[in-house]
Amino acid sequence: MRDLLEKALNKGLGVSFTTEGGFAVIRITKGAEVVASCSLGSADFRTSVEDSLQSLLLDLERKGI
Repeated sequence: MRDLLEKALNKGLGVSFTTEGGFAVIRITKGAEVVASCSLGSADFRTSVEDSLQSLLLDLERKGI
């Protein structure tokens, strides 16, 4: 997961993890704008975070962010 966080930070993106309504949420920001987010509904938090973060970063690369 560290390599994914470094990849995001090297692109000037911020990554935050919060809990809302009992669900873990990942947000990727560029400046003050949220450019991607998703909630996790998995008991295996680490695997779910890695898969979701990788997916979000790939989507942003496709969008040119």
